[in-house]
Amino acid sequence: MPENIDVISVFRKKAVRPAKFRYASRTHKVERILYTWVTREGGYPVHHFSVTTGDDDQFELSLNTYTMNWTIDSEETGPADDTDSAPPA
Repeated sequence: MPENIDVISVFRKKAVRPAKFRYASRTHKVERILYTWVTREGGYPVHHFSVTTGDDDQFELSLNTYTMNWTIDSEETGPADDTDSAPPA
């Protein structure tokens, strides 16, 4: 599912962090970075970020340092607001 996306990122103290990204015709603000890791593609690092947004959705984003392209690698949507279901008795 990797798909190129536009990302506003912050570079601080030799580290990069995604702040906002555009996906599915919406802008998503990164609320929290849950986990980061680095893999290699060829000889170049690829920085991965597991993030949550204000909608309680979780995404895996990655930055390829050779191409400087951001991609979205996976998406999990948060719990739907199901107003029709009653709480357990």
